[in-house]
Amino acid sequence: MSILTAAVVLVGLLCVLDLLLSFGIIRRLREQNEALKNVRQQAFPEPDIALPAGATIGAFSAVTVGGTELSTADIDGSPALVGFFSPGCEPCKERMPQFIEYATRFEGKVVAIAAGSEEETADMVVRLGEVAEVILELDGGVVHKAFGASGYPALCLVDGDRTMLASGWEMSALPTPATL
Repeated sequence: MSILTAAVVLVGLLCVLDLLLSFGIIRRLREQNEALKNVRQQAFPEPDIALPAGATIGAFSAVTVGGTELSTADIDGSPALVGFFSPGCEPCKERMPQFIEYATRFEGKVVAIAAGSEEETADMVVRLGEVAEVILELDGGVVHKAFGASGYPALCLVDGDRTMLASGWEMSALPTPATL
């Protein structure tokens, strides 16, 4: 019996040692992965999806789907929330409800740009039209150029002086409406 007990204790100790070594290896791999991620970000930074904070937006003039003329002058004097969306973009489908929710709490002008043809963007225009003035524009149009939008979704917050306060492809890039 004592040999059997010693064998069970020995196997138990070996299992605990193996478990401790496994945790150590996992921790080391996570540290190396994080270090590699930081090196990659420094060597290959993600390009801005729109003009960075502090940049001044360019001049534009466009017609909304409702037939109203909208230009740079229309966002002077108050903050503006601007979102660029494309119907074939999966992240756009994920961010659009967040954008709509943010827009309902936002105090200022809300503009949404639907990139594509009328047929492609019909559902998007209806949904965004509940909270925003919607502009239908092809990729690379005048509004895209004014905001430096180079991908989707591009989310921008502009102050009343046409200066970009924040931009990004996730809602977390924008400050919460209560802090504006």
